[in-house]
Amino acid sequence: MAIILNIIAFSVAVLSFFLLSGFAALMRPEIMNTSGSITAGWFVILVGLYVILMTAHELIHGIFFWLFTHSRPVFGIRSFYAYTGAPAWYIPNRQYGVIALGPLVIIGAAGMLLMLVAPESWLLIIILLVALNTGGAMGDLLVFTRLVKLSQTCLTKDTGDVVTFYEHSLPITSTVVQ
Repeated sequence: MAIILNIIAFSVAVLSFFLLSGFAALMRPEIMNTSGSITAGWFVILVGLYVILMTAHELIHGIFFWLFTHSRPVFGIRSFYAYTGAPAWYIPNRQYGVIALGPLVIIGAAGMLLMLVAPESWLLIIILLVALNTGGAMGDLLVFTRLVKLSQTCLTKDTGDVVTFYEHSLPITSTVVQ
């Protein structure tokens, strides 16, 4: 599942890169050029910024976990992904929706605002980082799409590695017909 999700994430990141480039071209046509390059120095900066971005993404999840549970979340890294969880908590549907989408919305909005004001030399890097965050949020979006199909009384338990949904079941009642 992690490998398939990473393939989808890469595809979404590429699509996001082109869509964000189009957004930048519409918003700032005077600075868009048709050529550019990423030097070795820019690549090192990009890798460093990506590590910071992944950390910020997980910290945003963690902040929302903390806001809703008032306890410290758990953080971790696996071979294909980083994660944040609150394994001791069952979180209501709406709150978990905020937790799941928080990094995508916050980083996406901040990145798009930065694209409007950043110097031209940073525009490509910002577009790349926002696109990578969008692709990296595919696991969050997968969980969110499952969450919206459940009732508002659903509870979510996120251990970091595994997200489990709990639906409230109604008691079985019998009807006597006379």
